[in-house]
Amino acid sequence: MVRMDVISLILEIAGAENAFDILEETLAEITKDELSSSLLECGIIPELLEHDSSEEKLWAKYCDILLAQTWTHLSIPAEVLRARGDSADVFGRTHNYSIVGDAKAFRLSRTAKNQKDFKVQALDDWRRSNTYACLVSPLYQYPRRGSQIYEQAIERNVTLLSYTHLKFLLDCTDGQNLDPLWCIGNELPKSKNAQQYWEAIDRTTCEIAGESEETLSIYKQTTIDKIKQLGEEGIGYWETRIATYKELSQQEAVARLIKAEKVEAKISTIKKAIEIVQS
Repeated sequence: MVRMDVISLILEIAGAENAFDILEETLAEITKDELSSSLLECGIIPELLEHDSSEEKLWAKYCDILLAQTWTHLSIPAEVLRARGDSADVFGRTHNYSIVGDAKAFRLSRTAKNQKDFKVQALDDWRRSNTYACLVSPLYQYPRRGSQIYEQAIERNVTLLSYTHLKFLLDCTDGQNLDPLWCIGNELPKSKNAQQYWEAIDRTTCEIAGESEETLSIYKQTTIDKIKQLGEEGIGYWETRIATYKELSQQEAVARLIKAEKVEAKISTIKKAIEIVQS
């Protein structure tokens, strides 16, 4: 499925009680090539999906499904867990170990991310008795200089990985042992240094795949090109919204602003507070 097909499906089914089941069943038919292409797109949330909506939450599940399918192709049979709260989203098991994972997605329109967005410590807690833990995010959404997330990842041996590295492994490996990647935190000195961490990830990923870092660099450039493409998608969406706003009558524009600011709901809440005090 291409990106617009997934967006259309999510918009269609988001209100259904079994929306996740429908999405998972549909994606069960995805080919390895389609999966590979989707990995560079899923980490960027489409701007047309409303913030904190059921559609946005379903997009997050879409990312989890792709992560589980990628692990399965990498000889780690995996599934998306149905548990809610205080639990990892993806679980995989081989004959030798078990692993939990969390797939992240962000909007290009959002400002800088911080360590709370990545929840490294939480993922370590959610690992429980499982052997390894892995957090996946778009490569260029990770902090690019010093950050506590790298220190936490090393200290707790939670592997930080990108969709770019996942795609590289999916395309360039065939059942190789991925243990060195899951143990990388144990091999690094405790540090907040982003460059040091990603150099280790790059080196280990290439060693597993038997490929050069020049080949991985091609994947990184492809990622940059994809970001530019999806950035234009987002800009086009908001420019269309601006044009729509300009065509509104003054009365309709004011009504939409009142609704967007939740003014009437705030007035109602204040009135209830007064009633409670007076009772």
